[in-house]
Amino acid sequence: MADSQAASPPPAVKTPPKAEGEASPTPVFGSASTFGSATGFAGFTGVDASKSPAAPEGTSGGDVEEAATEEECQAEFKPLVQLAEVETSTGEEAETTLADFKCKLYRFDNDSGEWKERGVGQTRFLQHNQNKKIRLLMRQEKTLKIRANHIVMPGTKLQEHSGNEKAWVWSTFDFADEEQKMELFCMRFSSVDRAKEFKTKFEEAMDRNDKLLLADEAAAGEKELESPASEAKAAKEKDASDLADQVGKVSVADSKE
Repeated sequence: MADSQAASPPPAVKTPPKAEGEASPTPVFGSASTFGSATGFAGFTGVDASKSPAAPEGTSGGDVEEAATEEECQAEFKPLVQLAEVETSTGEEAETTLADFKCKLYRFDNDSGEWKERGVGQTRFLQHNQNKKIRLLMRQEKTLKIRANHIVMPGTKLQEHSGNEKAWVWSTFDFADEEQKMELFCMRFSSVDRAKEFKTKFEEAMDRNDKLLLADEAAAGEKELESPASEAKAAKEKDASDLADQVGKVSVADSKE
């Protein structure tokens, strides 16, 4: 019973015989690959990137570093023409800024009959430190080119542009192009409050300039009244001096006779 229950050996696996003429399978790359032998790369070996190139014979590592340092360019380049520093003047050094507004300015073109954009920038009311007169100056942002430049003349009227409460229109003699020219300006602001504030400052400048101009006219009138009187007085003094000289000459001649 025990002998019958003992494990029997596994049956042997028989390999079928190969037919005549059947070739054995060849591995894809083979155990002895001949890649590169026909192209001349059989003896090619990779280069380790961690290794630095060998120094030339007869030189050490320190000599190579010194040579590389000596090859660096140490030349200094200077301009052929030395320009002296020139002080620039804006013409605003003798003035004080009373108010500043950012706006967009337009001018009316009579030839085309339409409004042309003049620029976007800062508009300031500047008061001269000596004569105290106030002018309006508008410079374009970035380029700082003058777009409006005129004295705030008394009697100038600000009017809304087509009912727009953020834009004012007025006419004046302007000097932005370095010559006196009548211009019709339209200035637009970012809000109604800023537009109202501009009008207030504009009217204040008109009142101040009005008083200053009246004072200048009065002073000029006094000079005109004083000049004829002073000229007449000088003429009388000259006539009296000439008459005294003549009398003196006559008396001297009589004594000689």
